[in-house]
Amino acid sequence: MARERFEGVFGGIYRRNETFLALSAMMFICSVFIGYAFAGMLEPIMASMLGEFKRRIVEGELKLDTVSIFLNNLKVALVLYAGGIIFGLATAYFLIYNGIFLGYAGAHYQIGDFIIATIPHGVFEVFGIIIAGAAGFSLAKIVINILKSTLKIQSDFSIANQLKFLLEVNYDDFKDTLIMMGIAIVLLLIAAVIEANFTPGWIQYMNSVV
Repeated sequence: MARERFEGVFGGIYRRNETFLALSAMMFICSVFIGYAFAGMLEPIMASMLGEFKRRIVEGELKLDTVSIFLNNLKVALVLYAGGIIFGLATAYFLIYNGIFLGYAGAHYQIGDFIIATIPHGVFEVFGIIIAGAAGFSLAKIVINILKSTLKIQSDFSIANQLKFLLEVNYDDFKDTLIMMGIAIVLLLIAAVIEANFTPGWIQYMNSVV
């Protein structure tokens, strides 16, 4: 019974947000391919960003431990979600930016080595980012619906009651965004644990057998 309820909750969230999940996945994954395929053209823009990223790792500003990796990815997820407040524009921008950066960075390594290095934690991390993006787009829909409904508020009825009704109507959708963010955060935590504790040994092992 509990399992059926669990599957029902998450199945419902997926069905209600399928379009946003597809949009988020398309934006991110296509951006990764663009960053990889057009790395040469993007060099003038992205080279300094990748250089700064490497510098922060070398100098210890970005540590490769579980907490640091998780907090860095959590920051990205929260920005993707909060971007929904401004109609999802920031959500779209950061999905595309992070995808292009990942693809561009990957172009600087042998494709096989890059896949080996990223696949253990990358599966969880990518899904976490995509779900956070979908939550941001869903939040954007809520904001737009509330703003559109606000324009239809009638002065001859209680404004407070009308606003309360608007919030109640959108409550379930807002709850969906929080659940999606919860799922995204769990996935990013798993990714951070794997990246910090398993990936280095995995890379060393694969290099020894290939």
